[in-house]
Amino acid sequence: MDMFTGYLEERIAALKAEAAELEKNYRQDDAVFVKIRINVYDVCKTVFGVFKKMKSDESLCGEYLKKLDEFEKTWSASLEKAKEFGDSKKAAAEEAKLSALADVRGKFVEVFAK
Repeated sequence: MDMFTGYLEERIAALKAEAAELEKNYRQDDAVFVKIRINVYDVCKTVFGVFKKMKSDESLCGEYLKKLDEFEKTWSASLEKAKEFGDSKKAAAEEAKLSALADVRGKFVEVFAK
């Protein structure tokens, strides 16, 4: 389980460095989307920490994946609404969230499928 949390922490650190570099190069708009991804990794890490403390080892995997599904459903719906109303900035933000979430899910499955 520490391997998964470590991965999330590494991604957060790498993305923070990327955001700082973008801001240093006056690319604030790009940095905003990196920060959105940081938030997703951070939320997923926090939720995992809570589930790890409160759930049994048997139910942890299923419950965590269920929570990730909830995030995906919410953000996908928000993406569709943004596209429907032509809000390209909101759509890009939701796509950034979904991309980070897919990475989190992939790593979680990789670590816990062993």
